[in-house]
Amino acid sequence: MFETEIMTTKNQNTPLNNNHESSGKELIAPLDFVVFDLETTGGNHKSDKIIEIGLVKIVNLKIVKEVNYLIQPQIKIPDFIQKLTSIKQADVEHSPLIEDVIEEILEFMGQSILVAHNTSFDIPFFNSVLRRLERPELENKSLCTNLMTKYLIPNLLNSNLNYMSKIFNIKHSKAHRALDDAKATAELLLNYLKIFMDKDIQKINHLYYPRNRYELDRIHYKIETHTSADIKNKLEKLKTPSLVTLKGENGVILYSLPCTGTEQEYEFLISKLEESPWKTATIKLFGPFVEALVHFNNLFSKMEPLARGETIRLMWKIHLPNIKLPPKGQEELLEKSEGVSIPGDFVITHHLVPEQMIIFPIQSLNVKNQLIFRYPSHRKKLLQYINSKAQRLSNGKLKSPHFHPLLKSFITQYFLKEKDGPSLFIFKKKGALSNPDGFLKELDGYLSQHPNSYDYPSEYI
Repeated sequence: MFETEIMTTKNQNTPLNNNHESSGKELIAPLDFVVFDLETTGGNHKSDKIIEIGLVKIVNLKIVKEVNYLIQPQIKIPDFIQKLTSIKQADVEHSPLIEDVIEEILEFMGQSILVAHNTSFDIPFFNSVLRRLERPELENKSLCTNLMTKYLIPNLLNSNLNYMSKIFNIKHSKAHRALDDAKATAELLLNYLKIFMDKDIQKINHLYYPRNRYELDRIHYKIETHTSADIKNKLEKLKTPSLVTLKGENGVILYSLPCTGTEQEYEFLISKLEESPWKTATIKLFGPFVEALVHFNNLFSKMEPLARGETIRLMWKIHLPNIKLPPKGQEELLEKSEGVSIPGDFVITHHLVPEQMIIFPIQSLNVKNQLIFRYPSHRKKLLQYINSKAQRLSNGKLKSPHFHPLLKSFITQYFLKEKDGPSLFIFKKKGALSNPDGFLKELDGYLSQHPNSYDYPSEYI
């Protein structure tokens, strides 16, 4: 057994958003957590055994104690488990049996909330051991940081502990060792608790069921509890593209604007917050501006004609300054994309999440036709997607979504302006299909020159 009591532990990895921390802290700080991780000989509750258990205690939002046990399983540790965990048979030869230390483990857990990165494995397995020892099963409340991750960062393709440690800058040098995994999970939990406090958690129950309340890429404001100054302050701190939407009574779309962080955009939005009868405001982060435009399409046509005209003129002025604007009220003259085509079939750009990319068929800029993929690990998946969509394009089976003519014109001109820029990787299907290795090499070159610059999810809204 290895045990450490920590007098003070400062979590250095949590983001520095402090708007509502004090009220949320009053709810969360009194809670005690025990984070634990099991290493076992396998996943069968009846025949497999625990070979190591690591536990970390959190009190008042600080790690205060750690304990680790190597356990004699009384069966052979499979070779692949020895390779995975680096725990050899000799390492546990003189270790205690689980029944010799179970009382200490249960005492350490106490009545604390139990936390693991995969509670659907760790808790049932531990309960199976308790049943075998003719002891009562655990009655503690439990939290799963893996499940929390999927609620808080919904577009994340990979939520394993190694990757989460990487993107939150958590030290995790010995993966698949119980104490190191438990410590990394504890740090991840502290990050998440900080996020709940920042986002003004109102009920402890929300820790267990956070869906549609605390996503890191969006925030909702109500006129009863927030002012335009609150929203302006938030907008000025954004470092990624976003989509800002103002709704009136009964959810009517008053204004929506895809933003890239210019002062003109913020001035426009603040003026609308002060002038219009808005009830709720939503800010949603995006990695690529083009993805914000795709989502914007669903809102643009729902605005009143005057609001559409104001919005598209502003977008044109900011993003296409070299194209002359027609007189106010004659925005239909902006429809200059007829007969103009974008020189490519697909566009790839960085997703908001690190190591993730997003691809759209240019003729079908629609959420249903996008692919979010990890790169380079999903190279094969990317090529399969391109092949599938290319066939549908050739057969005329890939439907083009409806875009308001004004927005369609803007997007076409925006693509033409950005086709050789750093934000978009535009390519033709023929080259990717006829020479996939050459295409991937070209993509690698593009990414090496234009890495993902977003600091999400460490920086969140």
